[in-house]
Amino acid sequence: MRLRVIDLETSGSHPVSSEIIEFGSVDLVREGDDWIIEAPRTQLFRPNAPLTPETQAVHHLMDEDFSPDLPKASDEALMALVHRSPAPDMLAAHHIAFERHFLTDDITQGLPWLCTLRIGQKLWPDAPRHTNQILRYWLKLDLDRTLAMPAHRAGPDAYVTAHILRQQLALSPPEDLLALTRARHIRRGAALRSGRDMNRQEKLFL
Repeated sequence: MRLRVIDLETSGSHPVSSEIIEFGSVDLVREGDDWIIEAPRTQLFRPNAPLTPETQAVHHLMDEDFSPDLPKASDEALMALVHRSPAPDMLAAHHIAFERHFLTDDITQGLPWLCTLRIGQKLWPDAPRHTNQILRYWLKLDLDRTLAMPAHRAGPDAYVTAHILRQQLALSPPEDLLALTRARHIRRGAALRSGRDMNRQEKLFL
């Protein structure tokens, strides 16, 4: 089974008025009982207009980073990246509402999505917050810093999210994580109580 973690960088903070300028992905492949994380892949896309200072301050991509021969983020180009061989069985992102705005069902051909943010909120209610960078340090992930940095770039963020997802896969199979993704959001207080109840139940069987 192959899971493809995707992260996008865009030309602005509002999805409706923004376009994709960088696509990053990292695959997890099941081998026996383990999940192998493959190397990050990235693709820059040439924006249609100059980037604003506010956008540059997020990911530090500047107009000079985009050569004239770079492709535009067309549906065809995005579809090729989403489905590149070997094709994935599921997609994942840390906040799928954002990625799915740009990667529509027509582009993904209806592949199911795992949301590591929603899953994390349910599996780890005691975490201080559930951003991918906070979970990275809260989980004490042992990462290659040359691949995990800089933050807010598509390749490094996909790499961090892939490691968070592997921690989640150690607790539940992909099918169960998909159910957690689709389940309604639990408010933090209720999630904390639910997590404590689960811990008490686990101790009864130890």
